Amino acid sequence: MQPIIWQALLWPATEYFTLQENGTGRLATGCINGVRDQQPFCIHYKIEITASWQVSSFHIKQEGLTPTELKLTSDLHGHWFDKDNNHIDAFDNCIDIDISLTPFTNTLPVKRLQFELQESKLLDMLYINLPEFELQKVQQRYTRIGQQEYLYDNVSTDFTAALPFDENDIVTDYPGIFQRITY
Repeated sequence: MQPIIWQALLWPATEYFTLQENGTGRLATGCINGVRDQQPFCIHYKIEITASWQVSSFHIKQEGLTPTELKLTSDLHGHWFDKDNNHIDAFDNCIDIDISLTPFTNTLPVKRLQFELQESKLLDMLYINLPEFELQKVQQRYTRIGQQEYLYDNVSTDFTAALPFDENDIVTDYPGIFQRITY
């Protein structure tokens, strides 16, 4: 798959994203550079994904004025562990993750779960708010509203968006927030 470039629309930022097969699953990587609340950021992330589209680990690193790093692993049964292998019970039952600065993580539940047309699924998500590195458990609902379109509802905030996906089930545009740059 070719690299994807997303442009943020609410703040100056771009993301360079790749998704590669790695023998046992996939490796998703992103490099996000921008400015938010007058603070520049350079964030790199790697998400290790199993063949069945479950997140086995993720690593997020911020360079610059306030270097920050986060690495969590999953047992693939809804339990998360920090870099020292300590269980973080606040995120129990979260299978998928949602990284705020990238549209890619919306792909994870869409690829992992099978949706019939008009079917909804309510999920507990491990939400990573960047560049603040705030983690929280939130509920999100995905509803398949078209062949390649899903309605995303963040139950915790009442935010909704109709998300179009491409033939690889990758978000093409996140209306009003991110837009894919074609080249």
